Amino acid sequence: MESTANNGQDNWHAFKQGDENAFAKLYQSNVKVLYAYGFKLLPDRAVIEDLVQDIFIELWQKRETLSDVTSPQFYLFKILRRRIFKSIAKNNNIFTPIDYDQELHFPIAFPKEFYIIEEENIQNQKAHLYNCIKNLPIRQYEVMILRFYQDLSYTEIAKILTINEQSVRNLIQRAVLKLRQLSVHLFFSIIFIFFIK
Repeated sequence: MESTANNGQDNWHAFKQGDENAFAKLYQSNVKVLYAYGFKLLPDRAVIEDLVQDIFIELWQKRETLSDVTSPQFYLFKILRRRIFKSIAKNNNIFTPIDYDQELHFPIAFPKEFYIIEEENIQNQKAHLYNCIKNLPIRQYEVMILRFYQDLSYTEIAKILTINEQSVRNLIQRAVLKLRQLSVHLFFSIIFIFFIK
């Protein structure tokens, strides 16, 4: 594992020096996993292809000013993820979860960096989300906590708050809309954390 990491660092260093073969190796060893990862976050093949290609074009153009990195793949994941969320925010797209049967188009195993990034991002999003939820009106705050943190059903929440199920749904809808007004990225955090299982 350490040898693989060192090889990645050595290749990155050679690429920064203008070695075209090193750049080709960087591209070939990462492009498929980047497409697969990006497509999981935003199931729009054309957008993901453009974003990935743009990343590699800019890498080559700015190679001399890039920092040294421990894991080039980890670095590329972070860049792609940031650009996907910028694209979502810019176009105000409504996220449509991917049909995971389509994973058959990408028969590859994700590297451990993928899961490290996802876990770290989810924990940060949860903390940020909770801080925003605390600022909701008390009734909306209650239903969000009961539904998404305590994992109670609409029926159970309705009984606890002595209201009907439709009122619970209405409160959650208003709460989500309020959070979306605060931050488009926060809105997608809600989707990723609570609705994508």
